[in-house]
Amino acid sequence: MRVGYEYNGTVSEICIFILLLIVVLISLLPVNNNYLNVKSTKGLKGFLALEIVFHHLSQWVTTGVEFSNFNYMGTYTVSAFFFLSGYGLYIQNERKEGYLDNFLVKRLSRVIVPVIFVSGIYIVYFISNKYVITINYFINLFTKGSTIIANGWFVDVIILLYVCFYVSFKIFSNKTIAILVNTILIVGYIILATKLGYDFWWYNSSLPFALGLIWAKYNKEIDKVLSDYYFICIILITCLLFISHQYSFILKKLNLVDDYSYGFAANIDNIIFTVFFILIVRKIDFSNKYLLFLGKISFELYMIHGLVISIFGKYFVTSRLNDIIFTILVLSVSIILAWLINLIIKKTSIKTT
Repeated sequence: MRVGYEYNGTVSEICIFILLLIVVLISLLPVNNNYLNVKSTKGLKGFLALEIVFHHLSQWVTTGVEFSNFNYMGTYTVSAFFFLSGYGLYIQNERKEGYLDNFLVKRLSRVIVPVIFVSGIYIVYFISNKYVITINYFINLFTKGSTIIANGWFVDVIILLYVCFYVSFKIFSNKTIAILVNTILIVGYIILATKLGYDFWWYNSSLPFALGLIWAKYNKEIDKVLSDYYFICIILITCLLFISHQYSFILKKLNLVDDYSYGFAANIDNIIFTVFFILIVRKIDFSNKYLLFLGKISFELYMIHGLVISIFGKYFVTSRLNDIIFTILVLSVSIILAWLINLIIKKTSIKTT
């Protein structure tokens, strides 16, 4: 499935004008020097998790126009997640001696254990609703890009990106070469996923992970440039984002309508958005207590909210009032369940270690 955005003259011109006005105002704000420290990135993950929930709600809420604005933000939000993951892994590898020792056990267990736990919840729900689960169901998880968890492709891809990071940085001590190899592995994944016919979202936002590695390695140099030329940088990136956002229109004009061109053009668009987003983050502090709380349960929230949407979606016929109630219920129940899952996993992990 190709997802592109067609050029609409008048509307697009108004949007770019409004966007430029907003970034000009943001450029006047003081710099947040800790914009990518541990606390800030945790708050960012909480914010991004909410964005993902709103994105998926936008596919169910049909009244009004509020949620329609989140409809195209899913790929951008995931790109920012991947960027933060790449950035965080590089920084930890630099600061912690022997970080890669037992990396596949220590780091991946933090992802795989919650995935297994939440997958169990989904399977129990499927069985209780008399869904037929055959051996082909599990085979399709690998051959057709199916997932047990709703929108669970993100989980599979983040595990793959962690493995790519481990392989490239374990083999090559030279960080520049390791980043290059990591990028090549991601490009290889994009090509393979395209060839296998995986859905577009499986691979259209993978490269921002490599951008996170690059940003972490050259953080001081990048910050120096941004300190000296922030206004020019954000205006330039905003204009580039306006252009890259129309990649489907551009590719058609260039007669490049194959799946590979769409896949790499989408990744370029997501890289540009990610830079734009980080430039905004450099001026805004996301480390308030509410976002920090959501940041602690962001992974669980990402995995469980799809099930909550599916359950409540059975009982709410769309209407202005019902959509409001539906949204409130999905948000509150998803957050509570994510917190409980996180708490259970932490308590269990403590007892077993």
